[in-house]
Amino acid sequence: MAEPSIPSAAISAAFPAPPPFYKSFTASNLARLSSLQDSNPSLTLLDLPPELRNLLPPPPPPSNQQYRLFGETHTTPALPPTETTTKELPNPNRLVQTTRQLLLAFLSLTNSLALDPDTWAPRWDEMKALLSEAHGIVNQYRPHQARETLVQMMEEQVERCRVETQGCKDVCERVRKVVADVEGGEGLTMSKMTPEEEEHRPNIKSKKANLGVGAAEKRVWDIIKHELGAFD
Repeated sequence: MAEPSIPSAAISAAFPAPPPFYKSFTASNLARLSSLQDSNPSLTLLDLPPELRNLLPPPPPPSNQQYRLFGETHTTPALPPTETTTKELPNPNRLVQTTRQLLLAFLSLTNSLALDPDTWAPRWDEMKALLSEAHGIVNQYRPHQARETLVQMMEEQVERCRVETQGCKDVCERVRKVVADVEGGEGLTMSKMTPEEEEHRPNIKSKKANLGVGAAEKRVWDIIKHELGAFD
């Protein structure tokens, strides 16, 4: 019997396709599973229809039991402590002491391997116990580390907001200065005429008014160039 051919798209895809059992996680299937569990609390995996079996979580790993791996029998070790039941901070001196004891245990292990290799097991168990204790002490610092990290992130966010607010204030102040300079240049529209110019008042007045408007416009453009920089 010929084996089914695998589509080339599945081989050349950048990311693997999701497992097929993800299609079982629908709202209707979850509602059916909840209804079956309510009616029969002692429901097992084999009692469910095939489309609902993937919705049950896998059983927890066995504790202090044996299992086989690559043809060898292993014993499930006790998991190290990951959470603390008290709100007291761990003792840093105990962590330093455990680290030093771990170093001494390692030196003792190397000495045992050099002189009497058959006596390595007690030293190895001692090192594992010290590592487990140090792991538990470090894990007790996790809430403190999370709190300090959150405080640092909030301080950085507040500082960024302060810098942005100060930048907005500086821009507003520059705009006020530009408006004040433009308003101060409006007095250039007319200058006082001499008695000789009074005889030709209409023409002279019109020319000086044009000159005053041109000077005011030039002043405005000079202010804009000064604030925004030279441009073509």
